[in-house]
Amino acid sequence: MKKQTLVGAVIGVLAAGMMAGGATIALAQADVVKERQENRKATAGQMRAIKGVIDSKGDMKAVVASAAKLKELEAAFVKLFPAGSDKDSKALPTVWSDMPGFLAASKNADAAYDKLAIAAGSGDLAAVTAAFGDTGKACGACHDKFRAKAN
Repeated sequence: MKKQTLVGAVIGVLAAGMMAGGATIALAQADVVKERQENRKATAGQMRAIKGVIDSKGDMKAVVASAAKLKELEAAFVKLFPAGSDKDSKALPTVWSDMPGFLAASKNADAAYDKLAIAAGSGDLAAVTAAFGDTGKACGACHDKFRAKAN
């Protein structure tokens, strides 16, 4: 009987561990999806701030810090797509099935942020406006292929 009790206890512990592991994976996925959402909200906030500077014809050099923040957010963002984190997300399956394409789109956005920072450093409103437009296009290109359309 002792052997059966021991086997039963081991099976019970393993089952409990599997259930806890499943809950941990689900929780981890919810966390990474939330992190992605927060990252994109912060990105949108930076874009709105830049637009505000452009619209007010403010100090274009102030945009340099926003462009740097956009680069920081982008570097963190591409790391937030582990396998299995595709549930309850607006990310399309192509993120995972075409990870090289997703990373290339991210690099394009990153290059646009660099050009925006350079334009902002010049203080030239026209250059910043053009670079901001290109930044928006780089962001939009990624959305077109890798993000579900908003309802």
